Amino acid sequence: MVVVNKIFFFLIFILVLLKLNIGNSSQILDYETEQFIQSIIKDIKKVNNINKQFNFKIIKNDSINAFVDENNTIYITSKLIESCKDYVALLSVLAHEIGHIDKNHIKQRKLKIKKTENINNLSNLSIIASSVISQNTDLLPVLSLSAANSAESFIVFSKDQEREADYYSIQTLKKLELYSDSIIELLKLIEKKSIEKGLTREKNKVNSHPYFDERIEIINYLNEKNNSSFDINKNTKFKFIQSKFIGYNSNNKRLNELDNDYKKYASAILTAKNGDFSQSLKIINELIKKHQNNFFLLETKADILFSYGYIKEAIQFYKMLNNKFPNNIYIQVRIFENTNYENLT
Repeated sequence: MVVVNKIFFFLIFILVLLKLNIGNSSQILDYETEQFIQSIIKDIKKVNNINKQFNFKIIKNDSINAFVDENNTIYITSKLIESCKDYVALLSVLAHEIGHIDKNHIKQRKLKIKKTENINNLSNLSIIASSVISQNTDLLPVLSLSAANSAESFIVFSKDQEREADYYSIQTLKKLELYSDSIIELLKLIEKKSIEKGLTREKNKVNSHPYFDERIEIINYLNEKNNSSFDINKNTKFKFIQSKFIGYNSNNKRLNELDNDYKKYASAILTAKNGDFSQSLKIINELIKKHQNNFFLLETKADILFSYGYIKEAIQFYKMLNNKFPNNIYIQVRIFENTNYENLT
C-alpha cells in the first residue's frame, strides 16, 4: 500500500511538471515584478478574507500558463505576463490559482487518487499520465476497462475543480468591481495556441480543464461589465513590466503590438540585446526623463550599463536605487559582488 501511495503521488507530480515542461524553465528574479504580483495577491486576499501567505515563482517559459504545485506554490510563466492585455487578465489568472489553494484542491486530488482502487500498477499509471499530458485519447484503450474508467473519473473530477476555480476567480473580480474583455481575449489566445498544437475538442476529453467556450460562457454569465474600479496607475505599472519582459525575451510580435512608450521601453532592451548600446541608452534616457517617478527604468539602465561592462557607472545607479528600495535584495547582491573589498576597513 505504501508503494502504491508513492506511485500515486508521483503521478500528480509528473502531471504537473511535464504538462508545463518546467524542467526546461529557469526562475526569473525581478523585484519590480514580484512587488507588483504581491500587490495583486494582496487585493485578492483582502476581498476573500484570506490571511495565509502565498508563495509564487516567475519562470521563463513559452507557455501561457500558471499553476499550483503540491506545495501550494504558484508558478507564473513569462509568456503569461507578456500575453495579458491588462493587469485584470493577470489578476483573474492569479485568482483562479488562489482559488485552487483556498478550496484545498491539491489535497483533494491526492485523496481522490488514493481512493482509486482499480489503478494499482505503475504501467497503468504511466499510460494515464502519458494520455493526459499528450492529450492522446488513443492510449486509453490500452488500459483495462476498470483502469480506464478510473482515469476518466479523475479527469472529470479535475474539470469540476477547474470550474470551481473559474467561479472563484470571477467572484473575486465582482468583489473588486473589475471587468475587462482582456480575460476573454486571453482565453481565446490560449485556445488558438492549443489548436495550433493539435488540441481539438475531442482530444480535450483527457484534459483536466473545461473547454474554452464553456469557460468564456462562465465569464460572460457571471460578470457585469463594470470598469468603475479599473486602476489606470496599476495598469501603467503592469504595462511597463510587461514591456520589460517582451524586450528581454525578444518577442518581436508582441513588441509591435505595444503602444507608445511601452513599445519604446521594450525596444530599448531589445536594441541593447542586439548590440546597439548607444541607441538603447538614448531611448532609455528619453523614457527616464519623461517618467521621472518610474525608478525601475533606472534599474534597467543600470542593467544595460552593467551588461556592456560599465560596472562602476552601473553600481552608482544601483546604490541610488538601493536607497529607494532597501528591500531589493537583487540590487544588494549585485552591489556586494562588485565591491572592491581592498578599499574596505
